[in-house]
Amino acid sequence: MIDYFATQNLIESMVTERVVPGVNYAFIKDKQVFTSTIGFASIYPTVTQLSPFAEYDLASLTKVIATENVLLKLYDQGKINFSEPLHQFIPEFSDQRIRLFHLLTHTSGIRGWIPNRDQLDHDQLLDAIIHLPVTDEFKAKMRYADTNFILLGLVIKKIFGAPVQDVAMQEVIKPMGLTHTTFHPIKKDCVPTAIVNGEVLQGISHDPKARQLGSDCGSAGLFSSMGDLIKLARGYLGLDKTILPYSQQTVSLLFDNKNAVNVKPRSWGWDLRFDPKLHYPIILHTGFTGTLIILDRLKRSGLILLTNRVHPSGHNTIFLAMREKIIQSFLKENSK
Repeated sequence: MIDYFATQNLIESMVTERVVPGVNYAFIKDKQVFTSTIGFASIYPTVTQLSPFAEYDLASLTKVIATENVLLKLYDQGKINFSEPLHQFIPEFSDQRIRLFHLLTHTSGIRGWIPNRDQLDHDQLLDAIIHLPVTDEFKAKMRYADTNFILLGLVIKKIFGAPVQDVAMQEVIKPMGLTHTTFHPIKKDCVPTAIVNGEVLQGISHDPKARQLGSDCGSAGLFSSMGDLIKLARGYLGLDKTILPYSQQTVSLLFDNKNAVNVKPRSWGWDLRFDPKLHYPIILHTGFTGTLIILDRLKRSGLILLTNRVHPSGHNTIFLAMREKIIQSFLKENSK
């Protein structure tokens, strides 16, 4: 029996307290799935009802659903093992210490200010990212950054000879049968996000880097529906052993800390939380637009939360505090 009533109340209170316009959410517990849709898809310029089948701008969930799954498929096939230097695939990146696993765990130390970033074109932005310095945070600090997965997208382009988003669709998304997961959604099927230059974004990525880089962006740009994400989650939880494009043995490796003991825990791509009682790892990932997935492989349970918290404005810090409360509530109820 699914019993996440406190978490459910917190989620729905975000709508009643107008923290978000609306929300689609799902709880998974073994073979049971509970889904609900409440609130509105948009409140500006007009109020529109939210559909259970709405497609959301997943933002950073793109990293683990698209880019990382291509890499895990290659790993599963024995073609890469993540110890390869980034320099091997991108010779212009001169620091040969950086390995693929540093990018996957956000311990690369690559960071730096890119002047006028949002005014740069596709080629200028990629060139700036490739030439960012490696700081003294290398291996010593976990600092989450889109840069790591943009570079991993370029690694995939080097391997396949095609942009990461095109490769992800052919190698991962389509083989999994995710028919409502795409980088090129139909506008009317999508939940609107923020207002940019006086226009409400709908079916267009909220992330400015994704808009600049297009199909070369491995960090954002993917849209999906609740139905597709439930299918995907069942694969990670071991409830469907056939949907993911790699073995369950490889899936199990995600539920493990890959960082050193003195560095914030992180798996390949995924963030980690720990069961409050038994302290085993649970994976989760968030997206700037208001998306969240938490998955507990041991209990075969999970939470998927989809909102457009950046509609009509991205200055919504109340949501971030609420999201953390929801995560903590789920972990507590899940550990019973």
